[in-house]
Amino acid sequence: MNPNMPVTNGSVDTTTDAAKDSASNLSGFGWVEGVEKKMWAIIHNPVDALLLPLARIVLILFLTYVALRFTGKLIDRIFQLKRIDRKKALTLSKLIKSFARYAIYFVATLTLLFNIGIDPTPVLASAGILGLAIGFGAQNLVRDLISGFFIIFEDQMEVGDYVQVNGKISGTVEEIGIRVTKIREWNQRLHYLSNGEIHHVANYNRVQMRPLVSVTVPYEIETERVEGILNQVCEDIGKRFAPYLLEKPSIYGVSDLDESGVQYTLMALSHPEQYWLIEREMRKSVANAFRKHDIKIAYPRRILEPHASIQENEKTPG
Repeated sequence: MNPNMPVTNGSVDTTTDAAKDSASNLSGFGWVEGVEKKMWAIIHNPVDALLLPLARIVLILFLTYVALRFTGKLIDRIFQLKRIDRKKALTLSKLIKSFARYAIYFVATLTLLFNIGIDPTPVLASAGILGLAIGFGAQNLVRDLISGFFIIFEDQMEVGDYVQVNGKISGTVEEIGIRVTKIREWNQRLHYLSNGEIHHVANYNRVQMRPLVSVTVPYEIETERVEGILNQVCEDIGKRFAPYLLEKPSIYGVSDLDESGVQYTLMALSHPEQYWLIEREMRKSVANAFRKHDIKIAYPRRILEPHASIQENEKTPG
């Protein structure tokens, strides 16, 4: 008989016993025994078994809070030292803060699990299988992340820009995150839009804007008189708001003819931030100038003229 045979049998027996014990712990009540041992340790040695773990947990939470505060201030400080556009700096700082916040939460959660006796490594080791299992349900999340990256990379909008999204929502961009973009309307309603749902962006803060103001006057008023008054308005606006203008206001001309009258259009070219200011002042100046020169703005009206037979009857005596 081979002398090595007993050793082999013993090894097989030992491995089999270990496997049985492991199987019994997994399928039975091994976790109950672990809880009993933990309670027994707390009763006999509360300092090492309870107070020290609690102190470590409190310390981890405190360090997490400090890390969040310090990271935010550090990022703000870095962008203050860098010579970069204010809106772009604000956009990037909010995005980096978002990444840092998620990373700090993740590390703090793992540290807490280790300190309370839960080993998350098996879960992390099976992340590939879990990822495959939930991948089909996380398509929207992946789409949002990729869309958010391209929104920032292509400079479609920045924090502080006034935009119109998908032709429906108009407002100021408050934050561009890795998954969600926040837009606040003029009435202060805040919209949370998933980045993957943003298909069309109209940005009102790109280099220059063209204020356009149209006004309609009745047909009875001479064209030369109206254009002369509008030229005075353009000169006045050009002098008062010269620092905000890239191109002085001018008369585009007669832009439309309708049943109410003749439509004239004024135009200018301004910095994006003063776009609405210039339009408001142009309308105000046109209204004041027309009132001063006794010119009424056209409105829908109907003129009734008597029929020719009625006129003849009125002329016929008797």
